[in-house]
Amino acid sequence: MARALVREIKDTRKNYLINGDMRIAQRGTSFAAIGTGVYSLDRMIYNKVGAMVHTVSQDTDVPTVAQANYLYQNSLRLNLTTPDTAIAAGDFTQIGQHVEGYNWANMAQKPFTLSFWVKATLVGTYCVSFINSGSDRSYVAEYTINTTNTWEYKTITVSASPTAGTWDYSTGVGLRVRWALATGTTFQTTANTWQTGNFFATSNQVNGTNTGATDFRLTGIVLNEGSAALPFTLFGQDFAGEVRACQRYYEKSYDLTTPPATTGVAGWRATATHTGNPQWDTPYKVYKRATPVPTFYNSNSGATTTYRDESASVDIAVSSTKNRQSGFTTHFLTATEGRQYAGDWTADAEL
Repeated sequence: MARALVREIKDTRKNYLINGDMRIAQRGTSFAAIGTGVYSLDRMIYNKVGAMVHTVSQDTDVPTVAQANYLYQNSLRLNLTTPDTAIAAGDFTQIGQHVEGYNWANMAQKPFTLSFWVKATLVGTYCVSFINSGSDRSYVAEYTINTTNTWEYKTITVSASPTAGTWDYSTGVGLRVRWALATGTTFQTTANTWQTGNFFATSNQVNGTNTGATDFRLTGIVLNEGSAALPFTLFGQDFAGEVRACQRYYEKSYDLTTPPATTGVAGWRATATHTGNPQWDTPYKVYKRATPVPTFYNSNSGATTTYRDESASVDIAVSSTKNRQSGFTTHFLTATEGRQYAGDWTADAEL
C-alpha cells in the first residue's frame, strides 16, 4: 500500500511536455521561413495558414534564476520576417506540442494545468488551445502579455476533458497543446469550457503576426495533472532521460548537436565482407512510437539516398528494408569486399 501511494504521488508531479526548457535541438538551431507542420526544436511543431513568415530558432534569451528559480539556458524564438496584417477567417499561426496518447491517458478526464514563461513584442490577449486527436473537442484559454519584450510567467488550469469525442489513449495524438499568435474567425470560440469542434483562440486574440510583432519566445513549459502549477521539471527527470524521451519520436546517427545533412562527419561506418549487395542491421537507441522509414545522408555531400564509399571516393545507392520500431536494415545495391562505407541517417516517428 505504501509503495503504491509513493508511486501515485510521483506520477501526479510529472511534466507531460517533453523538452520544456528547449535545450534539445536535434534537427538544428534555426529554421528560416519554416513551413506548416514542420518540427524545429525537439517536439515543437509550427503550423500556419496565411502570408506570415517566421524563423524559428533556439535562443539564449531566458528568464533569470531570480525570476524563475531555475537555470534556463534556452528558449524557442519565433521571429516574424514577413507580417500578415489582415488575418482572414481561415488563417492562423501557432506553435505547440502533441502529447502521445499513452502519456495523455494519465491526465484524461481530470483537471490539469499548463504553465510557461513567455516573452513577446506585442502586448495584448493571447490564447492557448487544447485539442483532442479527432479535432472534435477543444478548450481555449486566454492569457495576457502585459509588457513588451519582458519575460512573464503564466498558468492556466483546464477542467477535466469530456468522455465524448474522439480521443487516442495509445500511440497516436492524445492532446494537442498550441500557443496561438494569430487566429481567424473560423477557429475562434468561447474561453474556459470544452467545446465541440476545432478551435484555437477567442475573438480577443491579438494579431501577433502584424507589423511590429517582431518576436515571441517560450520556455519552461509544464503540463501537469491537477489544479496547481508545479515547478519546472524535465519529462525525463534528467538531461539524459530527456534526450531518450525525444528519441522516441526522432533519432539520428549524428552527434546530438550536429544537424542532419552536415558534411565531413559520419555516424555510421561498415566494411563490406563480400562483393554484392550486403545488408547491415542498425538498432535504435530508443524504441520508436511507430515504425519510421529512415532517411539516409551522404557524409561527403549531405545528399540523401546515398552513402559514401570511402575506399574509392565514390557514392553508392542505399535503401532500407525491414523497417521496425526497434531499428532497420541498411541495404546496399552494390558493394565491394573490403571497402569501407560511411554515412548518416535520421528516423522520424513524430506525431
